[in-house]
Amino acid sequence: MKQGHGSFLTFEFGQPRLEVRELRQSEERGWRRSAYVHGEWHLWIYCCHWRALQDGTELAWSEDANEVIRRAAATLNGQKLIAVNVVTTEGRSTFTFDLGGSLETWPYGDDPTAEQWFFYGITEVFTYRADGQYSQGSRDTLPDQECWLPLG
Repeated sequence: MKQGHGSFLTFEFGQPRLEVRELRQSEERGWRRSAYVHGEWHLWIYCCHWRALQDGTELAWSEDANEVIRRAAATLNGQKLIAVNVVTTEGRSTFTFDLGGSLETWPYGDDPTAEQWFFYGITEVFTYRADGQYSQGSRDTLPDQECWLPLG
């Protein structure tokens, strides 16, 4: 698990693979080469509230300071995803991990079509919204071409 921009979270699952981005130059940092470990599947927690727990104790929630979120991410990092449960009528989700970690998500508020999380495979993506609907299709599908269906 890794903190992205703000309270966005990312998780990598499955067989790891290394992605190396070759040399590029920036004004601030000069020449740089970047290396990232990616999994077969990638989970992106996007526009929703969330709270991370370990053995039932809250580690952080989406409105905490960056350092608190980073510590929570370090605790959940490396744990295997074993279950995903959703309550579609409330737009809530719970991701359960093998070493006692869990992550709960719920809507920000008023927009029922807000996308809460994305689960990316190599060629496909599964997207879940606050209204309990989902879309599954090619990673190349444009937003206005997605087909939304009720989950459950």
